[in-house]
Amino acid sequence: MRQTWPATGEVLVWWAVLVAVDLMFITPVTALELLVAAGGAAIAAVAARAVRTASGAGLGGARRWASAALMWPGAVLGDLGRLCGVTARAVRGRSPEGSLKTLSLRSGTGAAWACAVLSATPGAYVVDVQGQEMQGGQRAVVHFLTEDRTRLEDVLTEGRRR
Repeated sequence: MRQTWPATGEVLVWWAVLVAVDLMFITPVTALELLVAAGGAAIAAVAARAVRTASGAGLGGARRWASAALMWPGAVLGDLGRLCGVTARAVRGRSPEGSLKTLSLRSGTGAAWACAVLSATPGAYVVDVQGQEMQGGQRAVVHFLTEDRTRLEDVLTEGRRR
């Protein structure tokens, strides 16, 4: 019984988020659209819970999440500017500069949320996470648009890109 409530709560949270996202993309919300959104979200919520349970994924350590949240808008704006520069150079015939690098995440920083925040910027996309959080020393393989570091990356990682 103890595990039933958390599982039910997780499915309900997934369901509510998925219904809300679905309804944001529908202009006239009719009863039929609401029924379809609720039914589809229920199926997807149960599947999301099953996938998360099977993968053993969790948010990980919450250290530095507030700093990362504060740095994220600046990282997005900075990366947007760099993306415009790369696009302009590509239009003139130069090839893009992107490359894969390995970063060491700071101790106590959860890989799941840290990688989601990094991937939510135009200049970086996390491809893989290596290592176990319990053993420390988690590394993330990230595709970067340019060689420029952001303050967000400094908050989440230790040292240089390799």
